Amino acid sequence: MHSYVRRAALMLPILLATAGCQAAVPSDDVLLLTPALPETLNPLAGFDNNGTGKINESLYTLDGETGSLPNLVPLLAEGEPQISADGLRWSIALQPGISFSDGSGFDAGDVAASYRAILDPASASPIAGVLENLDTVRAVDEHTVEFTLKEPQVSFKTALLIGIAPEELIADGPVSNSSLNRTPVGTGPYTVQKIDSAQLVLGANPDYRSGAPDVARVVYEQSADDNARSQALAGGGYTGTVLPPRLAASFADRDGFEVVTATSADWRGISLPADHPFTADPSVRLALNLLVDRQALIDGVLAGSGRPAYTFVPAQYGKAYNSDAVFAHDPQRAEQLLEQSGWTLDGSMRSKDGQDAAFTIMYNPGDTLRRDLSLALAAQLKEHGITAEVVPATFDEAEPRIGTDALMLGGGDTPYDVDTQLYKMLHSSYPEDGAYYDNPSRYADAAMDRLLHIGRTSTDPTARDQAYRKVQELYVKQPSMLLLAFTDHNYVQRSDVHETWNTAGTLLEPHDHGTAWGPWVKIGQWTGK
Repeated sequence: MHSYVRRAALMLPILLATAGCQAAVPSDDVLLLTPALPETLNPLAGFDNNGTGKINESLYTLDGETGSLPNLVPLLAEGEPQISADGLRWSIALQPGISFSDGSGFDAGDVAASYRAILDPASASPIAGVLENLDTVRAVDEHTVEFTLKEPQVSFKTALLIGIAPEELIADGPVSNSSLNRTPVGTGPYTVQKIDSAQLVLGANPDYRSGAPDVARVVYEQSADDNARSQALAGGGYTGTVLPPRLAASFADRDGFEVVTATSADWRGISLPADHPFTADPSVRLALNLLVDRQALIDGVLAGSGRPAYTFVPAQYGKAYNSDAVFAHDPQRAEQLLEQSGWTLDGSMRSKDGQDAAFTIMYNPGDTLRRDLSLALAAQLKEHGITAEVVPATFDEAEPRIGTDALMLGGGDTPYDVDTQLYKMLHSSYPEDGAYYDNPSRYADAAMDRLLHIGRTSTDPTARDQAYRKVQELYVKQPSMLLLAFTDHNYVQRSDVHETWNTAGTLLEPHDHGTAWGPWVKIGQWTGK
């Protein structure tokens, strides 16, 4: 669930292709196959903006285990934000003595300039929406930066996961014209040695503050085709890759390989268009959520690699998660709701007042998983007299049709606070205040808005958790979408990697993922044996 036209490849993990690199890999290198290389390496354009940047670091980073919500801990920041009593001013002290890879010093001016550039409409930064609540940012002194918000927002800390660039290299104008797109300069453990249409090579930063990482080079080669990546990995020479669930599962019993599964808050589901006579009906929306067999979709399409999604909130959110907010698989009740609302079955097709119970599901043509989920869902609905035509449509093509046709979406961009998982999908100010894929079914409920506002602005953790549990309780009574699953992300790695390296674990992953994530997300922390 992104403005994929500009962001999908841009925030996809950096990694590798089909350049035919079958030669022996040096023992201090890691060679990875990736579906796509990034269009830009510029953090101000959204590259690696989830606190795990290997080139450009952020004020805070992620620390945790794959099965739980990670903590946001200081990285370039020296400690936790000092927040004013009204919740509007966030003052952050910065670590002294840090340098960029070009030798220039890092200070508060760099932080302020980076955030101002993203905010500037002239930059046309695709991640400007992340900072929608940021009013101003200023360098108080060399080692202190202050953010002023338009209204209190506890989840603003997730916006502090954006990579920082040197002030003197941030030019006016569109980020698409920036030199940072291909020659980024950061404070991170790696620098760019090479970037072209087939390969991205990162080299260890010899001047990194804690010492150059043991992994001397990380090579990302592009291979767009899933089967081609699977075959290339099996053929030898590569360390690992990301694969769809079924292809990854084929390596489970193969000698010399291990399958690594990372839990995510990455959901899949379809919008239910507000201007379509069938899907606009609240009873139909509820019935569809009761009708679908989510576990069958997970078992069949995801090869069991996922969990049912009823709301946008997975169990990893702890006390904010409402375990009672679920849709039972109840076809009998679903059919009763359809009949009661006038969608009666005549032969094999339901209809009402001459309108068939039929709609279209669009999917991104480059995403086979979305296609397969859409087709499997359509097959389930057909058994109950509902026709769903599955058609490919780019996100540009889908935008003007969002009011009348359903779209298979994914979400969980920066899922490290419940607010960022819910607000844009359920608050009535969207999609007008955002993009067409924000709240695409145009859900509007005053009680929901109040609860979302409490969750966003309250500094009382108990009040926030209670508000979000009520949000989920409200949602399952009047759903806006048909959510299907939280998808696990699947990686395959050569098992002999553990003979050379002390590796690091995975994290709870966002929607954007790939070889920059998985078992290689903290590759700068790997140590040689």
